[in-house]
Amino acid sequence: MRVSTRAALLGALLSLGFGCAKAVLIDGSDPTGGSSKGGSTGTGGSSETGGSTGTGGSSETGGSTGTGGNVSGTGGRVSTGGSTGTGGRATGGSNGTGGSSTGGSTGTGGTGTSCTFTQSSTPSTKIPTVGIVTWSTTLSSPTSASIKFGLDTNYGMTAPLTSVTSSNRTLLLGMKASKMYHYQITATNSSGTCTSGDYTIMTGALPNGGALPTIPPTTNNKAALWGGFLVVGSYMGSTNQSFILDADGDFVWWYADGSDGCGTRMSYDGQYMWINNGNVPGTNPSTTHVHRVTMDGLTDTDFSTPFANMSHQVTPLPDGSVAFYAYNTNTCDDIKIFPANGTPTTTATTLVNSRAAHGGTAACHVNNIEYSSMDDTLVFSDLDNGCLTKVSRTTGATVWILNGGANGIKSSFTGDVWKGGEHGFHILGLDDFVIFNNNSAMDPTGGGSLAGDNSGSLAIEMKLNLTAMTATKSWSYKASPAISVGVLGDVQRMTTAGPSGAGNGNTIVNFGTGDIIQEIDSNGTVLQQFKSQYPVGFMEKRATLYGPPTR
Repeated sequence: MRVSTRAALLGALLSLGFGCAKAVLIDGSDPTGGSSKGGSTGTGGSSETGGSTGTGGSSETGGSTGTGGNVSGTGGRVSTGGSTGTGGRATGGSNGTGGSSTGGSTGTGGTGTSCTFTQSSTPSTKIPTVGIVTWSTTLSSPTSASIKFGLDTNYGMTAPLTSVTSSNRTLLLGMKASKMYHYQITATNSSGTCTSGDYTIMTGALPNGGALPTIPPTTNNKAALWGGFLVVGSYMGSTNQSFILDADGDFVWWYADGSDGCGTRMSYDGQYMWINNGNVPGTNPSTTHVHRVTMDGLTDTDFSTPFANMSHQVTPLPDGSVAFYAYNTNTCDDIKIFPANGTPTTTATTLVNSRAAHGGTAACHVNNIEYSSMDDTLVFSDLDNGCLTKVSRTTGATVWILNGGANGIKSSFTGDVWKGGEHGFHILGLDDFVIFNNNSAMDPTGGGSLAGDNSGSLAIEMKLNLTAMTATKSWSYKASPAISVGVLGDVQRMTTAGPSGAGNGNTIVNFGTGDIIQEIDSNGTVLQQFKSQYPVGFMEKRATLYGPPTR
């Protein structure tokens, strides 16, 4: 963001109308033994009688009562290929506002893997699309486990566990609101795999009264979408929400921590959501607001004190630490690290000052930081100086500077440049980056040489030759009609086929205060567009809501 022009830019943007029309691709080419599911049984076959009425009434074998209706059943059920237990049964119902189910089943699988599961489930009282499954198994010395879940018994999503104890608590993430979901537990030991019967859980409803922003999708080619989940938040607006959308554009997770959701990003292990406000002096109250929330929404920890003066967004790192940037009285931001396992009273350490890293002589405005796992470095964007700078994560030593050209900034590379500032970017490789180029008519450096033409913001790809130290703009995308954004903006390239099995090479372009997010294919064709009620902050597209990020 650029503070001095934020209000004017946003006002201009809000006066524009944006549509989803044919996109334009310019000046470049494309970037490059056995087991059987067992169930719970009573003695013998099964018969089930009775009907159900009312919202959310549901049952597992053996009968259950749900709010508004009930089902009575007799007998058990035998799962083909499974071994007969002594009447595994689930009892209890679930209802449309989030009921719970309890019970157990006898699971069967390969030789020597017969076991019993005892479990209960309920939606989170804070985020009712998150299922909480508490379970145990008689399987000896289990080494791993997972829960498959979905809208039917084909399931389709998986919640993995790498360690199993005598009592386990597993979250089901990514479910739609007000839907009945099926789930099945699988546990594995050295002898094989044991699988439970099928259970159900009813998710709760979306919040009422405008608590969530309207962000309807227009989908032009669903089959070509990458799939997965979009993690993002509202910047400004009255909802002040962070949220997750699935490939259909449905809300599957949301949380309000009392400020805007400019930075919304899951921890590297997928256990938490980090949420921070934009904290831009002159635009929002200059008050740091950083929270870490468990994915069930039940525990919210305020980390604002150790993240004092930070802005825009944070980047969780593989070791559990968090990289961010914070305002410094010398008018150039510090690059900082909050340590793994830090507490709200822990002090973050300064890795390097941005001016010391890139050698500029004027003010700095860092607006994005990303981690490169390939060489254990951090790369940050400085809007005021129109450049990216790579530094060592451990020493802060400068590796290279890309772009710039004013205020004493000397790029490490010759060749192509971009003008008009930049915000979010995605590291594709040591020599490959996609960058959201705002292309603003105002020169971000104040030096008069790097102003864009304001003909529309761009997503660009920069290829680096690390031997010859040259930079080449290999790909560029501009929406049609053009969307000009001076504030915020982000981009992510999907380098592999997504959960849908399609979309290899798709790019997600987030136009920030233009209130538009597009998924385009490698030819620049718009596959899906979200039009948000409010400006959107930095984003993260994930294949799954478990484990390390896709980005």
